[in-house]
Amino acid sequence: MKKLITVLLSFGAFMSTVYAQTSQGSLMFGGGIGYTSQRQETSGEDRKYSQVEFSPSVGYFVIDNLSVGLDLSLSSSKTDDGFGGDDKVKTFLAGPFVRYYKFTNNDKFAFFGQAGFQFGTTKTEPDGANETKSGTFNFYISPGFSYFFNEHWAMDLQLQGIEYTSYDPNKDAKNDKRSTFTFGVNSLNPTLAVRFFLGSN
Repeated sequence: MKKLITVLLSFGAFMSTVYAQTSQGSLMFGGGIGYTSQRQETSGEDRKYSQVEFSPSVGYFVIDNLSVGLDLSLSSSKTDDGFGGDDKVKTFLAGPFVRYYKFTNNDKFAFFGQAGFQFGTTKTEPDGANETKSGTFNFYISPGFSYFFNEHWAMDLQLQGIEYTSYDPNKDAKNDKRSTFTFGVNSLNPTLAVRFFLGSN
């Protein structure tokens, strides 16, 4: 009987350790780094495109498994037109998010849903032309899943989901706003990220 009680207590302690990272009062720090490279050869032109993106975030669990926080997104891209000229684009976005975790029977594996919006600016530097600044608004709802290595570290795989983006290419001009709507079932855009959890205890 004593052995059974000891085993149950040990199992209970293990489970509380596993789920402690998403308990009320815990903090979540994370970030992802992405790199995209494309090359296209048409009509003798060799066009190259590259982009680097960094997306840090911090969240606070208001109740068990539900966190609210702040997302940042910084990206820089360059397009080589094949004739020695480069077009450069730099974007900065920031905004709040909410995320909910749902653990499976495997205590190290959880699905999550995240929703949020971001707003910010985009600076475009065309080769041989004047620099322009634009305004951007983005709203998204995206699913994903996490694998928890231990009580502090986890890795995310987040899908694009549903996304709406409003883009104003020139703040000084009128009637030139553009908007796009994306549904992730047709265009998955997975993102990998690492997260660190700091318990409340």
